[in-house]
Amino acid sequence: MSVLDVVDPVEIVEIIAWIIAAFGLIIIILASFDTFIRLVNLFIIRHPDEQHERLDLVVLREKLTSRIIFGLDFLIASDVVLSVLVPNLEEILRLGGTVLIRVVLTFLISKETQELERRQQWEREHDHLGDREA
Repeated sequence: MSVLDVVDPVEIVEIIAWIIAAFGLIIIILASFDTFIRLVNLFIIRHPDEQHERLDLVVLREKLTSRIIFGLDFLIASDVVLSVLVPNLEEILRLGGTVLIRVVLTFLISKETQELERRQQWEREHDHLGDREA
Protein backbone atom coordinates (compact mmCIF):
# COMPACT_ATOMS: atom_id res chain seq x y z
CA MET A 1 0.00 0.00 0.00
CA SER A 2 1.50 3.32 -1.08
CA VAL A 3 0.82 6.85 0.09
CA LEU A 4 -1.09 7.57 -3.12
CA ASP A 5 -3.52 4.76 -2.27
CA VAL A 6 -4.40 6.49 1.00
CA VAL A 7 -4.39 10.14 -0.11
CA ASP A 8 -6.05 11.36 -3.29
CA PRO A 9 -3.64 13.58 -5.30
CA VAL A 10 -6.57 15.83 -6.25
CA GLU A 11 -7.24 16.50 -2.56
CA ILE A 12 -3.56 17.31 -1.99
CA VAL A 13 -3.62 19.85 -4.82
CA GLU A 14 -6.86 21.36 -3.46
CA ILE A 15 -5.33 21.69 0.01
CA ILE A 16 -2.24 23.36 -1.46
CA ALA A 17 -4.48 25.75 -3.42
CA TRP A 18 -6.41 26.65 -0.26
CA ILE A 19 -3.15 27.28 1.63
CA ILE A 20 -1.94 29.58 -1.16
CA ALA A 21 -5.29 31.42 -1.09
CA ALA A 22 -5.04 31.74 2.70
CA PHE A 23 -1.65 33.46 2.31
CA GLY A 24 -3.27 36.00 -0.01
CA LEU A 25 -6.13 36.66 2.39
CA ILE A 26 -3.75 37.04 5.33
CA ILE A 27 -1.69 39.58 3.37
CA ILE A 28 -4.82 41.59 2.49
CA ILE A 29 -6.18 41.47 6.06
CA LEU A 30 -2.85 42.48 7.64
CA ALA A 31 -2.43 45.29 5.10
CA SER A 32 -5.91 46.56 5.94
CA PHE A 33 -5.22 46.56 9.68
CA ASP A 34 -1.84 48.23 9.19
CA THR A 35 -3.38 50.94 7.01
CA PHE A 36 -6.19 51.51 9.50
CA ILE A 37 -3.71 51.92 12.37
CA ARG A 38 -1.65 54.37 10.32
CA LEU A 39 -4.81 56.28 9.39
CA VAL A 40 -5.82 56.58 13.04
CA ASN A 41 -2.29 57.77 13.83
CA LEU A 42 -2.51 60.33 11.03
CA PHE A 43 -5.84 61.85 12.05
CA ILE A 44 -5.92 61.46 15.83
CA ILE A 45 -2.37 61.43 17.11
CA ARG A 46 -0.35 63.59 14.69
CA HIS A 47 -2.88 66.24 13.63
CA PRO A 48 -1.03 67.06 10.40
CA ASP A 49 -1.50 70.21 8.38
CA GLU A 50 -3.75 69.94 5.34
CA GLN A 51 -1.01 69.77 2.69
CA HIS A 52 0.91 66.95 4.35
CA GLU A 53 -2.33 65.19 5.26
CA ARG A 54 -3.30 64.89 1.58
CA LEU A 55 0.15 63.60 0.66
CA ASP A 56 0.13 61.10 3.54
CA LEU A 57 -3.30 59.84 2.45
CA VAL A 58 -2.04 59.31 -1.09
CA VAL A 59 0.92 57.34 0.23
CA LEU A 60 -1.33 55.24 2.50
CA ARG A 61 -3.70 54.48 -0.38
CA GLU A 62 -0.83 53.51 -2.67
CA LYS A 63 0.68 51.20 -0.06
CA LEU A 64 -2.66 49.55 0.71
CA THR A 65 -3.50 49.06 -2.94
CA SER A 66 -0.11 47.58 -3.75
CA ARG A 67 -0.43 45.20 -0.80
CA ILE A 68 -3.90 44.19 -1.96
CA ILE A 69 -2.45 43.43 -5.39
CA PHE A 70 0.27 41.34 -3.73
CA GLY A 71 -2.44 39.40 -1.89
CA LEU A 72 -4.38 39.01 -5.12
CA ASP A 73 -1.29 37.47 -6.70
CA PHE A 74 -1.60 34.59 -4.22
CA LEU A 75 -5.33 34.28 -4.89
CA ILE A 76 -4.64 34.16 -8.62
CA ALA A 77 -1.99 31.48 -8.06
CA SER A 78 -4.53 29.47 -6.09
CA ASP A 79 -7.11 29.86 -8.86
CA VAL A 80 -4.57 28.78 -11.47
CA VAL A 81 -3.82 25.62 -9.49
CA LEU A 82 -7.52 24.84 -9.15
CA SER A 83 -8.34 25.68 -12.78
CA VAL A 84 -5.65 23.30 -14.02
CA LEU A 85 -7.05 20.64 -11.74
CA VAL A 86 -10.68 21.09 -12.77
CA PRO A 87 -10.72 23.15 -15.96
CA ASN A 88 -14.45 23.88 -16.21
CA LEU A 89 -16.01 27.11 -17.43
CA GLU A 90 -16.84 28.38 -13.93
CA GLU A 91 -13.22 28.09 -12.77
CA ILE A 92 -11.92 29.78 -15.91
CA LEU A 93 -14.43 32.66 -15.55
CA ARG A 94 -13.49 33.10 -11.89
CA LEU A 95 -9.80 33.21 -12.78
CA GLY A 96 -10.53 35.70 -15.57
CA GLY A 97 -12.49 37.92 -13.16
CA THR A 98 -9.72 37.86 -10.59
CA VAL A 99 -7.09 38.68 -13.19
CA LEU A 100 -9.27 41.53 -14.50
CA ILE A 101 -9.55 42.99 -10.99
CA ARG A 102 -5.80 42.77 -10.60
CA VAL A 103 -5.18 44.49 -13.93
CA VAL A 104 -7.58 47.32 -13.04
CA LEU A 105 -5.98 47.76 -9.60
CA THR A 106 -2.51 47.75 -11.14
CA PHE A 107 -3.61 50.46 -13.58
CA LEU A 108 -5.07 52.54 -10.75
CA ILE A 109 -1.91 52.15 -8.67
CA SER A 110 0.15 53.28 -11.64
CA LYS A 111 -1.98 56.41 -12.00
CA GLU A 112 -1.85 57.02 -8.24
CA THR A 113 1.93 56.65 -8.22
CA GLN A 114 2.26 59.10 -11.10
CA GLU A 115 0.09 61.60 -9.22
CA LEU A 116 2.16 61.14 -6.07
CA GLU A 117 5.36 61.73 -8.01
CA ARG A 118 3.88 64.89 -9.59
CA ARG A 119 2.84 66.19 -6.17
CA GLN A 120 6.24 65.48 -4.68
CA GLN A 121 7.94 67.20 -7.63
CA TRP A 122 5.64 70.22 -7.25
CA GLU A 123 6.38 70.41 -3.52
CA ARG A 124 10.13 70.24 -4.15
CA GLU A 125 9.89 73.02 -6.73
CA HIS A 126 7.62 75.04 -4.46
CA ASP A 127 10.01 74.62 -1.52
CA HIS A 128 12.95 75.76 -3.69
CA LEU A 129 11.02 78.85 -4.79
CA GLY A 130 10.23 79.63 -1.16
CA ASP A 131 13.93 79.31 -0.28
CA ARG A 132 14.89 81.78 -3.04
CA GLU A 133 12.37 84.38 -1.87
CA ALA A 134 13.58 84.25 1.72
